[in-house]
Amino acid sequence: MQLYLIPPDGGQGERVPPRRRPCLSLTPVQRKRLRAALRNLRKAYGSWSCLAEVMGMAVDSLKGIAYGRDSGSPGTAQRAAKAAGVTVEQLLGGLTAADRCPTCGRSG
Repeated sequence: MQLYLIPPDGGQGERVPPRRRPCLSLTPVQRKRLRAALRNLRKAYGSWSCLAEVMGMAVDSLKGIAYGRDSGSPGTAQRAAKAAGVTVEQLLGGLTAADRCPTCGRSG
């Protein structure tokens, strides 16, 4: 009986690199603003568990993002914006119209 050893890459030594999907990520400034928004939302909702239930996330995940242990994602920012009742751009300090004040939003 012969024993054939198959290399860990599964074949003839020519490993096919895995496909990488492009992923969206937040900039450091956006992550900072998301953390601040989550801490403010926690105060508005009263507790982490209540906010986590509203956002449909685990409490530990939410706390990890809010305290900087984990980086947030665009999906988390969208959920936070929905919980706050604002747009993602308003939550993260995004684009404003050229005819509006960037601070207060007043036109003219």
